[in-house]
Amino acid sequence: MFTLIIDEFDGVPVTNNESELTRLIIEKLVTNFCVQIGKFPQGLKRLDKHQKEKLSFILKEFFVTLSKSEYQRRYNKADNFKRRNFLKNIWNYIFNRPINFLISGGVEIIAETARKSMGLPVTDGKEFYKNYVPELSLEQIEREKNPEKFLTDFKALKSILNDLTEIIKASGFTTTVIFFDKIDEYTKLNSGISAVADFLENFLKDTTILMNKSYALVFSLWDVLKPDLTNAGVRFDKIKPIDITWQNNNLREILNSRTKYFSNGKKTINDIILSDAKINEIISLSNFSPRYLFRQLSYIYDQQAELNSESKVLTDESIEKGQLVYSKGFEYYAIYPTKRGSKEDILTNINRLLKIGKEIIMTKDFVEVFKVSTPTAISYIKIVQEYNLVKELTETDAGAKMYQIQDPVIKHLIKYGIVEIQK
Repeated sequence: MFTLIIDEFDGVPVTNNESELTRLIIEKLVTNFCVQIGKFPQGLKRLDKHQKEKLSFILKEFFVTLSKSEYQRRYNKADNFKRRNFLKNIWNYIFNRPINFLISGGVEIIAETARKSMGLPVTDGKEFYKNYVPELSLEQIEREKNPEKFLTDFKALKSILNDLTEIIKASGFTTTVIFFDKIDEYTKLNSGISAVADFLENFLKDTTILMNKSYALVFSLWDVLKPDLTNAGVRFDKIKPIDITWQNNNLREILNSRTKYFSNGKKTINDIILSDAKINEIISLSNFSPRYLFRQLSYIYDQQAELNSESKVLTDESIEKGQLVYSKGFEYYAIYPTKRGSKEDILTNINRLLKIGKEIIMTKDFVEVFKVSTPTAISYIKIVQEYNLVKELTETDAGAKMYQIQDPVIKHLIKYGIVEIQK
């Protein structure tokens, strides 16, 4: 299986970007494929003449120039370990001497370098431009100094992506899987639910690209995006989403496995934390994240060491104190973007909710506590909704909308009367 992770989207427009996203896939795919072929050059022998010509054309138009250090990083990532004398090993034994000479001179690895190193044929591209954009005449292509600009056509890009993945399969990989991650961290989107939905809308509505049998696309997304995308016309009946949220029993298994490992199989989590209710409370406060589960437990352990370092269990007192330390110092800036205006800063909005001090809030609470107008209060609620800190309830209070705090850490702080956390 050939896998690729795309987690950087610099330069991609925030809307109407299906062509740019497809081009990004092709660029990342062909560049990383060349790195893989550098490790397993025998895969090229499986390609026929026409496939090699296609690959040469795609290389010419879409290969992303790499520095030596970037090539090394990608190679090591694909190989899962680093080798001594890396460049000597790779370039001396895989690439030919003229290419070695260029690399040793410090130049970047460009498309022509990659093409030569793999022994692919030279192509001027005219035949393939005509194949992918058939409405163009050869005269148009010949007159255009930068013919790659023709390849911004979504239909043509889809054909190229299909051909490239077929080439990858022919080289020996069973299939190609492309993962999209950290879309919400793209700074232009400001982590807004509606903005992320708009960013993906047109691309996800094209079922011909999502259901192509030559490759698979996997998107790591918030579940709160589904309503917005459904309303925009995304066919979730055809592309069924998979919920990968950890469940309580999964996290209990992790806790038991970790406890057994460090006790040589003698203990389970129930031997360390005597109350099932406390275990559930710890899991809930972690928001069902293994990462935050163990971070929270580290604070609890520290508190137990201060209270009684000889204790064989984590007491309720140490759990409560550890949870409060954990909640007060929770790393919201590691989850949400920091480069936003002061009005939309994540901690500013959390502190607003803490100052109100209720798990169920209404517009009038913002008006009364912060002495603002109703439109301003509504704008505050919209921000915390986009952060998924609150959700609108179906019931109302005499027709007024009601919102419930979603974030377990905020709810915990409210429970203990904390009205502000430090930025």
